[in-house]
Amino acid sequence: MQLRPTQGTLYDLVRRGLTFNTTKLVRAQEQTSSGRRILRPSDDAAGTSVAMSLRRQIGNLETFVAATSTVRPQVDQAAARLEEASGLMTEARELIIQGMNGSLGNSDREQLATQLELVYGRMLDVANAQNGDRYLFSGTRTDTAPFEVVDEGGRQRVVYRGNSDAQRVLIGRETTLQVNASGEELFAKYAYSETRYGELTGVRAGTGGDSGYGYESLHVRQDGTIGALGAGIALVNGGGDTLIGDRGLVVDAAARTVTLGNGTAVQIPDPPPNNLRVVDQHGASVHLDLSGWSGADLSATLTGTASLSLDGANYTPVLLNETNLQLVNPATGSVVHVDTTQIVRAAREQVIFSGTPNVFDTVRGIVEDLRNGAGVDRREMVSRIGDRLREFDRSQSDLLLGLGQLGATAKRIQTSEERLQDLGVELRGLVSNVEDADFALTALELTRAEQTLQLAQATGARIIQQSFLNFLR
Repeated sequence: MQLRPTQGTLYDLVRRGLTFNTTKLVRAQEQTSSGRRILRPSDDAAGTSVAMSLRRQIGNLETFVAATSTVRPQVDQAAARLEEASGLMTEARELIIQGMNGSLGNSDREQLATQLELVYGRMLDVANAQNGDRYLFSGTRTDTAPFEVVDEGGRQRVVYRGNSDAQRVLIGRETTLQVNASGEELFAKYAYSETRYGELTGVRAGTGGDSGYGYESLHVRQDGTIGALGAGIALVNGGGDTLIGDRGLVVDAAARTVTLGNGTAVQIPDPPPNNLRVVDQHGASVHLDLSGWSGADLSATLTGTASLSLDGANYTPVLLNETNLQLVNPATGSVVHVDTTQIVRAAREQVIFSGTPNVFDTVRGIVEDLRNGAGVDRREMVSRIGDRLREFDRSQSDLLLGLGQLGATAKRIQTSEERLQDLGVELRGLVSNVEDADFALTALELTRAEQTLQLAQATGARIIQQSFLNFLR
């Protein structure tokens, strides 16, 4: 039996062929006009999945780039400010070295002190610098000025009000970077090592655990001089004696000299005065009334009693045999333990909690030393400045270390930003490879689709042409 397709079958075949080829032509036209190979998920399910994954990665990269771009101005400005502070500290150190020249006159030291005050003020401004309305060196307390000048126990000190918390930014999937530098680490790092005293009075550190910050003054007061004298010589108590402890006094009538301890012999004027100051080898002094001197030799022992105070108000009498006497300054909370067995003279002794003074208090203290408010001699003043200079050098090293770290942070942010941008370009290239069309292939496909559709249309027209004779068969 001969099988022949029905008319409906022929029409259905032609319709499906035309629909298929028209669809191919439309898709080729869409790809050509849009430049994309995947216009809808159904075009390539696997490719769509890959493209979506790549776009998620691009979104993450854009987040990282935005974060680095946001903090970069802050880090750059902080680094610039620290470079300025470094220059100011170099300038200050030069002035300090000049101030340690013992041959300078009072006017020269006053001039240096004035210049140091100006540097001090500029350094404080740099430490309190802002980026917009946010302080650069306050840790995470960016709405609080990091350094404040306060009065403690009648003395001005600079106190850090920020914190040491780190501000971090995400620069990778599991990588964070600290983008701030704490003012405490830069200008006021606390690294206590020991309690040091000056070389004026002979006081030494005791064995107890001290606690304090920066600088204190230990007031060693002479409460009176006692001793059995003769030959018409008397003590001028209340005359400003600084002798503490026992010391021999020798009057040589033949040489007309007076010697205290192993100090330099002092010539007795003629007529003998009623107030002659004699100094021993430690710089301790007594005042003698020689107006009634009989002209005879004299050998005696003088004893100076003493009291100590850390706040300048509350004094504790000492027996000069305590090795661990505790003293407290209620205004600052400082506690020291002192060895009194080697105290030889009265004076205001400088106390340094090594590793704790901030650079501002150090510079201010040097200004006070140059103005010699304690009334010490030039050698002792230079010694005090030298003690503070060691703390200043420590602070300068801390600042330079922080500047180096912040510079490295700025460089890493720049490198990370460039790397993230390059990676973003690479990922966009991969997305393009998946989603975008090859124009040469698309144009070829478009031509092929047009020709195929035309061929299908012509073939269909010939197939469905039926004459009356064919119908009668």
